[in-house]
Amino acid sequence: MFSNNKITYSFGTVECISPEKNNSNLITKADLNSSLSENQLIASGKGSRAEVRFENLICRIGSLSVAKWNGGNKFWIHSGSLLFCLPETTTCEFSSSQAKCQLQAKGTFIIEATSNGGFKLIPLEAKGFIKTENGDKKELIGGRLLLILGNPTQFGDAYDIDIMLLLKSSRLINAFPSPLPTFERIGLAVYVQELKLKGKYDALIGDATTNENLQLWKFGKRTGAEPSTSQNPESNKGFFKSFFGKE
Repeated sequence: MFSNNKITYSFGTVECISPEKNNSNLITKADLNSSLSENQLIASGKGSRAEVRFENLICRIGSLSVAKWNGGNKFWIHSGSLLFCLPETTTCEFSSSQAKCQLQAKGTFIIEATSNGGFKLIPLEAKGFIKTENGDKKELIGGRLLLILGNPTQFGDAYDIDIMLLLKSSRLINAFPSPLPTFERIGLAVYVQELKLKGKYDALIGDATTNENLQLWKFGKRTGAEPSTSQNPESNKGFFKSFFGKE
């Protein structure tokens, strides 16, 4: 599906590693406007990041990440985190050392590798489905984290996450010069989530060390700075305006 691609942003140390051992240019710098080859690893150093644009897909590579494009519509992650932006409904395959799934959807997704060989799929905003080779299928919901585990692959538990907190803290979203084309859809997902859940989050989702264990970091007592559970429609409207910075 995807053939043409271009590195449109690179910050810090980002390198491409050829899969061919006899290649004299085994490791090259990920220069602007250069292209990724099939099965060529792309690796980022600490505090580094990059963006690759395909025909109808944007892929962002976070700090301390190793990933590759396997050709066509297939992407693989070894470690770290990736962001995928699909403005239109697209079919993609995502895999890691132990897990694999197929996505048929449009939206904005973060994928984070876990130390058990699987990965976390975090839709910021989404419309579509995800399925495994054995036929398991789930609808994608903005703000609902899914664990993708094992071989044969299965879905782990799903967790609702605070999209606004993720927007503020993730450099995959806020540390690139160009905004994502789905930014307003992400803002709408934040607004809807605020209306439904009213800031009732009290934990962060961490690594999955095994298929049975998931790390959680629980917050302390809620502070006045966090969203109130008694917000009225006018306060939510103000929140929405402040997010976009306009009426």
